[in-house]
Amino acid sequence: MTTLELPPRTGTPRTGSARTAASVLERVRSYAARLPATAPETERLGRIPGDVLDGLKATGLLRAALPPWLGGVEMTVPETTRAIDLLAAGDASVAWCASVALNASLAVVSLPEDVFAELFPDPDLITATVLPPTGRAVRHGGGYLLTGRWTHASGITHADRVMAGFQTPEGTPRIAVFDAAHARVLDTWHTTGLRGTGSHDFEVADLFVPERHTFALAPSGARPEPLHLRADNLALKMAGVPLGIGRAALDCARELLSARRTALPFPGAPADLAHAESLIGAADAYVYATLERAWAAQAAGLAPERGTAALARRFAHTACREAVQLLYDVVGSAAIYTERTPLDRCLRDVITAGRHVASAERILDGVGDLRLGGAPSSPHF
Repeated sequence: MTTLELPPRTGTPRTGSARTAASVLERVRSYAARLPATAPETERLGRIPGDVLDGLKATGLLRAALPPWLGGVEMTVPETTRAIDLLAAGDASVAWCASVALNASLAVVSLPEDVFAELFPDPDLITATVLPPTGRAVRHGGGYLLTGRWTHASGITHADRVMAGFQTPEGTPRIAVFDAAHARVLDTWHTTGLRGTGSHDFEVADLFVPERHTFALAPSGARPEPLHLRADNLALKMAGVPLGIGRAALDCARELLSARRTALPFPGAPADLAHAESLIGAADAYVYATLERAWAAQAAGLAPERGTAALARRFAHTACREAVQLLYDVVGSAAIYTERTPLDRCLRDVITAGRHVASAERILDGVGDLRLGGAPSSPHF
């Protein structure tokens, strides 16, 4: 197995001025508009280039789930999802990595504040997160010796920190946080789409991790848990990825077909364009209406209906995949030229994104069982 030679990680901590959700969204919108120009290079490299990564940090989005006293912004779930949506319209790989990096805030409600500050002295540090407990550990000197191999580590090629799940000697799962420089990155991410995420496997062997740098995935409840830090809320933002991809494909197809309005590829092209727009619009309305209702319920101290957001996320993937395929077909042979249009990359990205466990077909089985009185244990709905 080939080990990747990673570029050096550079950069200095920055606290920046106070940000609001509105200002972060505006910065994300401006930044996302520049991403189509860099997306081909990101895909070619198989990772996010340094200058593109710096631009992402400058938006403030990576602080979206941190409390203000840690340099954060505390954006709502609908706001964070819209930010991911905007990024995906420019480059789905950047959006995916940003969404994964936001999961670092899981540690905020689980670690003492001084330990979190020790591990994350800069709120813009990038974290690669793989929560399934595939690692194993033995106790050693106030901590653990951690060994294991983890898959689908999105952003590992540019990460500063890693959060990796493992089984303790007692058989209980925990999450270890450590410097990404300790991870041996394996060159495994050769995929259909989302190539720029660099979601390679990585491994460590007998890595010492202090006990204080580990935590249980379920918060202890010792501190109040803000809505934006709920583990289930953090998963919801992934719905923004297919929505943004769909919008990018729709904009591209409309531009190409408008230029050929008097010589369209076939008579039904306008109807297919409109059908694709309706699919993306329906998915957008379903996702954001569901997220707004869930957020309002939680703000009122109520538990939102379990499974509804997962169904909306699953529908967004299937509807946008259908729409992008339709747009790819309606444009005709122009869609196959990767240097001329983003349609080929959009199609490959939306297919790959839909394979994630949080959006795959089994979501329907689980939610259906839930509606019939079952008690599925999936964390994804």
